Amino acid sequence: MMEPHVADHATRYVLHLPFRYRRSAEAAYRRACGWTRDLNLRGAWVELPEMVAAGTTLALALDTPAGAFPLCADVAWTTPEVRDAPYLHGVRFTGLTPDRRHRLRALLVREPPHLALRLSCALAATCYRSDPGGPAIPGTVLDLSDTGVGVPLAERVLPGARMRLSAATKYGRIGAAAQVVWADPPGPLPRGAQYRHGLRFLQLDRSSVLPVQALLKGFS
Repeated sequence: MMEPHVADHATRYVLHLPFRYRRSAEAAYRRACGWTRDLNLRGAWVELPEMVAAGTTLALALDTPAGAFPLCADVAWTTPEVRDAPYLHGVRFTGLTPDRRHRLRALLVREPPHLALRLSCALAATCYRSDPGGPAIPGTVLDLSDTGVGVPLAERVLPGARMRLSAATKYGRIGAAAQVVWADPPGPLPRGAQYRHGLRFLQLDRSSVLPVQALLKGFS
């Protein structure tokens, strides 16, 4: 039942595991531990007791029922505006061997709960700029959580900008006031490519709560 979902690299699952960590240049693990908040086959959202700069390579050792599970990861993003520990980071796994990928998949299958925190999807969407007269920008929601979406757009929107999102689902329309948290860097794109954006929901329409939860819980 879970195997098809686990094979989907963009779907994240709630999984709280402690782990030891160190920077790649260090010989010993830090005394303080980190915790995963969610996990998939590509990376994780983690809590660390300190701020670690984006681009840093870390050696992790997840504390699993089968013993320590070593992984290497690059810090993809952090939250410098948040001053209190635990500090939140996004990490991307690197150098996954077939054996480690198999172990990671097995961990996701066997460890409860199997709640999809971020779901891979493909929902036709339209984004509207909050400024008066701003044009509608068509896009596709490629991942969804109860706090936001990932959506590629034909034009780049600056982080911090507020937008109105509308997306159709089989359970009803999702509508929300949202803010751009991150965007692909400016510059030319390959032909047919679009700028990826991460949008955080500021206010989800009341009628959109059930469609979002139905998608995340995998109702058919």
